[in-house]
Amino acid sequence: MLFSRGGSKSALQTLVAGFVMVTSVAWGGSISPLGPLGPRPAVAQDGWSAELEQTSSRPLPPAGYGTLSQDQITIGISAGTLLIKLVPLDEWVIRLTAPDTYQRLNSYKVSRGEEILRRARRSGERGWPQVFLVSFFTRSYEESFEPNDLQIRNQSFIYRPLNIIPITPEFNRERLRQQDTQMALYLFTEEIDLDLPLVALYENGEGPQWVGIRSTLDRELATVLSRAAPQSNP
Repeated sequence: MLFSRGGSKSALQTLVAGFVMVTSVAWGGSISPLGPLGPRPAVAQDGWSAELEQTSSRPLPPAGYGTLSQDQITIGISAGTLLIKLVPLDEWVIRLTAPDTYQRLNSYKVSRGEEILRRARRSGERGWPQVFLVSFFTRSYEESFEPNDLQIRNQSFIYRPLNIIPITPEFNRERLRQQDTQMALYLFTEEIDLDLPLVALYENGEGPQWVGIRSTLDRELATVLSRAAPQSNP
């Protein structure tokens, strides 16, 4: 059963509500070249566009001004010998990363946009789902993992993935060799609200870092908007 999103939005959203960005787009399903403002958002012919993720409550920041690394937006879980990392691919989040990081993270969903929408709708979602880039890693000789045991607690609700799209060829094998990493896109309900407390769960492990990540994102968003604001002439 899915639950409606709730809770109040931060004052920072009021700051960005009036910010309007006009961007050119490149067709063909790949990241467009760097423009005057850095990389423009990719628009794929296979299902994804920035408008799918743009809501009235959170306008998208401009691309090309962010400085964050992928590690700064990553939720980590240690579960025994497993290390699990989750990166939210929400467009407003990844646009706050450095340009090369944004291009790479954006391309994961652009290249699979049609499949993401198809699988989400098959699971009952009406809009674009919450998409996370998830990786499983181990340093032990060999380790198994259970992809569907990864869950997200958002406020007081716990959500399981709606669907999983493997990225690495052997993800469905559910086995890790030493120093091996297996990756997939995890689709969760769009009801998950990144403005509310969020904890990633796997067996007895928890990844509670989102509170700190949200603070980092808020600071970076304010800086990005300041950088992107047109300079008035004296």
